[in-house]
Amino acid sequence: MEAKPGSNSSISDHHQPRRFRRRIETPAAAETLPEEIIEQILLNLPVRSLLKFTSVSKSWRSLISSNNFIEAHLEFSRKDPNFTHYRTISTFLPPRNSSAKHCSFPSLFNGNGVVTDAVDVDFPFDFPKKIVRVMGICNGLVCIAPNMGHWFLWNPSTRQYKQLPDECDRTDVVVKYDFKYGFGFDESTRDYKVLLAHSVLSKGNRYETTVKIYSLRTDSWKRIKFFNGRRHPSDSGVSGIFVSGKIHWCKKNTGSNLKCHIVSFDIGSEVWGNVAEPSCVESGSYDSPSLGVLDGCLCVLYDFTRSRIVVWVMKEYGVSESWAKTVTVPYVHLPLSNPSIIRPSLCVGPKGEILCMVGSTLMVYNPNDNRFRCPKMRNFGAFLEAHVYYESLVSLV
Repeated sequence: MEAKPGSNSSISDHHQPRRFRRRIETPAAAETLPEEIIEQILLNLPVRSLLKFTSVSKSWRSLISSNNFIEAHLEFSRKDPNFTHYRTISTFLPPRNSSAKHCSFPSLFNGNGVVTDAVDVDFPFDFPKKIVRVMGICNGLVCIAPNMGHWFLWNPSTRQYKQLPDECDRTDVVVKYDFKYGFGFDESTRDYKVLLAHSVLSKGNRYETTVKIYSLRTDSWKRIKFFNGRRHPSDSGVSGIFVSGKIHWCKKNTGSNLKCHIVSFDIGSEVWGNVAEPSCVESGSYDSPSLGVLDGCLCVLYDFTRSRIVVWVMKEYGVSESWAKTVTVPYVHLPLSNPSIIRPSLCVGPKGEILCMVGSTLMVYNPNDNRFRCPKMRNFGAFLEAHVYYESLVSLV
């Protein structure tokens, strides 16, 4: 019922909400409200309510199912200053009863002893060992790979999902290893794409690096050229960061050049490239940098061992001079004696506070006083990974 990837009116993160030129047949209780008011009220509602309201009348169903409304609702959800439609999803390893949990994003910032309830994710499909990895999130859609086997695109708000065709078209593969992956939206073709790079060992004991990209519009994989024929641009098992139409990975160079190397893949042109790292990063020994997204911008986190954590943000994508150091946290302020921040941030929340992962714990960081606090949560614990998404009506059909 929603916008299809191949349609010129499907959703883009950069489209603005627009007015809907249609006649709305309203229920008797709402007959006195102008159509524009009804539309605005509906845009503020969560997806679950909107799906129920498609049964109110044919005109309401037509409105809520229209590409324009889906686009406007997505834009409203993304830009809502109260983060009303934002959710977190965290994955866990066995023997937990649930492989994933989700919770309300705004509640994590409440403080004052407020407890957030984490809810077990009820996947609409079955997978045997109940182990799931989140491979990427875009426009409310989640790309997941249960047991690193079959791949799925899934809308957790509408519960719609699509199993991707098997990407392996070879029968001589003995083992796969050294995975890289990413998920994003191609504005030029209105298409969602999944990128997978891995090395394979064939029966003839030959090692080969392959890169494939899946298109939702064509529902098929195709093989593409790897970046300059080199090995993968980051450590194994790293999900690429999707920003400004490109997927990014980062790896610290070896040898005398200790700077990091940021590789990008344009999801539209399917061309590999490089992004210049901050030129003013202070000297010192640091671990492999981590990439993330901070307030919609690409960012790099440097962990200077036993000293400090520093975050640089590219304020204007592609402009190397726009790198700015935004956060410096001395180790003495970190909540763990041996911290391991998997991502620079998950999302910037209300009042500029930042939700981030410290080790296997969700923490809220306040940059004004360099303080961390741990949200109180029920039905939660140490997790494998965590992500933030916002609700959408985007269709996978």
